[in-house]
Amino acid sequence: MEDKITEAIKANIAVHSAMADDYNQVEPHFRPESVDRVSKIIHKLSLSHSLENALDLGCGTGFMINILKDYSKTITGVDVTEAMLKKVDKRGKAFIDLINSDTGTVVLPTDFFDIATAYTFLDHLYDLKPTIVNTYNSLKKGGIFYADLSPNFYFWESIKNLNHSVEYDFILQREINAVHYKHEEIEDQFGVKKEIFTAAEYQKHVKGGLIEEELRELLLSIGFTKVEFIYHWFVGQAQLINDNTIDKEKRFEHANIMHEYLCQSLPLSRNLFKYVGFIASK
Repeated sequence: MEDKITEAIKANIAVHSAMADDYNQVEPHFRPESVDRVSKIIHKLSLSHSLENALDLGCGTGFMINILKDYSKTITGVDVTEAMLKKVDKRGKAFIDLINSDTGTVVLPTDFFDIATAYTFLDHLYDLKPTIVNTYNSLKKGGIFYADLSPNFYFWESIKNLNHSVEYDFILQREINAVHYKHEEIEDQFGVKKEIFTAAEYQKHVKGGLIEEELRELLLSIGFTKVEFIYHWFVGQAQLINDNTIDKEKRFEHANIMHEYLCQSLPLSRNLFKYVGFIASK
C-alpha cells in the first residue's frame, strides 16, 4: 500500500504543479456562488463552535483559508504541492502557517484545533484513514471536521450505468463526458498524462467516488461521535443557474428550491447529487 500512497502523492504534485497558475480561474468552486455557499456553512458552524484555531487539509491555493480568515486567529494549511502553497494569500488578521506535506503523515499538535476542513480534497487520497486519524487526533474535544465537494459514488455509478450508445439530452451528456473524458481534457489543457491525473484522484477515478455508509463507519470507528452528511450540486444545476433567458435572481432561487426538495427526498435522491460532504464532531 505504501507504494500506492506514494504514487498518489507524486501524481497530485505533478497535476497541481501544472495547474497552479490557472487553478483559481479554472476550478468552479472559486465562483462567487460557491464561495457564498461555503461561507454560509462556516458562519453557521461559528454560531455554535469556536473556530479560533483552524486546520485546512489539502489547502491548495487557499480556498478555505480565505473563508476561515474571518473566523480564526490561526490557520494551518497542509498540502503536498509547493506550487499551490505559493499562491496562498496570507494577508489578513489571522496567523497562517503553511506546511508542505502529506496530510496522512504530517506532524500536528494533539487536541489543538477547533475545526479541520477538507474541501474538494479527500478524493485525492489513496487511503482516507491515515488523514482522518491524523485529523481526529489534532482536534480538541468537541472540535469539528468539515469536508465537502467530494465525488458522490451514487451519482458516478448511475452515470456509468447509462447506455453510452444512446443520445441523451445535453444535461446528461455533459455529465457522461465529465465522468469519462475529464482526464483527456486535463491532458490537452495542462499537458498532464491521463494516467497521472487518474492516480491523482484515486477515490474518484479508481474507486468510483465516496460512499456515505463507508465514510460514516470509518469516521465513527476512529472516534467521531456524530456525522451529518451534505449532498450538493444536483444534475442539471449548472444549466439552470447559467440560463440567461431567466433573470439571475430567479435562476438561483429556482436552484435553491430544487436543492431543498431533493435534500428532503434523501436518501432516494442521492444519486442525483454530484458531490458529497460531511460535518463530523469529536
